[in-house]
Amino acid sequence: MEGLQQEKGTLPDRVWEKYYSSAADARRLTRTPLICYALLYGLFAICIVGKLPMWTLWVSAPILVVRWLLATHELMHVRNEREVDWLTRLMPLLLTPFSLGYREYLDIHRGHHRHMATPQDPEYFQLRGNKLQGLLNAMTAPEQAFLRWVVREGVDAELMMGVFLRAGLFVLLWALSGVAFWGFWIPMRLAYGASYFAFFYALHRRGSNYGVYRVTLSAGVERLFTLLFGREALLATRYHDIHHGQPRISALHLPAVARDLPQEGLPLK
Repeated sequence: MEGLQQEKGTLPDRVWEKYYSSAADARRLTRTPLICYALLYGLFAICIVGKLPMWTLWVSAPILVVRWLLATHELMHVRNEREVDWLTRLMPLLLTPFSLGYREYLDIHRGHHRHMATPQDPEYFQLRGNKLQGLLNAMTAPEQAFLRWVVREGVDAELMMGVFLRAGLFVLLWALSGVAFWGFWIPMRLAYGASYFAFFYALHRRGSNYGVYRVTLSAGVERLFTLLFGREALLATRYHDIHHGQPRISALHLPAVARDLPQEGLPLK
């Protein structure tokens, strides 16, 4: 089982196999972040040349960033760093000048599943403290992830090359767009921080308790969430507890698992 070790008394993997993500899922999850890149930077270019007002980025960028984030999260459970294309591996979502790539975030995410909500969890810094501290940590997660990785793992040739490429693109985009850059970067960065807070602190904390918790939303909120971010993103958020129990299950199959299979078969915390 990827991420979490199967615990004594849980159901064997063969019970879950029909719910696992397929090759078609992997192709779709690979396409979605690439489409988000194209739309984000394409819309920014259209705004710069004056064909669209800059305020449209405050509407479009948050939607695209959240869709990118949740698709990339799902992709990490079906494709390792050697199985994705070079652009996916680079991860050129220019949130900060010095950032990590797919390989590093995949390792971090696997550590999150392996040591969920414990001090050994690489994402534990986002879960500590009160809600305000959690929000501030989510907003600074790109910088903290980079610094914590360098302290823990150091910098090898592959990371150095990725850092130089992403930093160069960041500076180039800033230089070419001037002050308009901030009208693109700020909504993108706020959306990233808010979604990180929702996906980590809100799903792994209940008061002073740490774990993973199912979310119940009203029908209206579910419809709006699905309209903006897609049904897959909604299900990955709602059934995050099952996801941690069996990370290879496709988000689209999570409701069926919740309905049909005994939850005591999942190694949940």
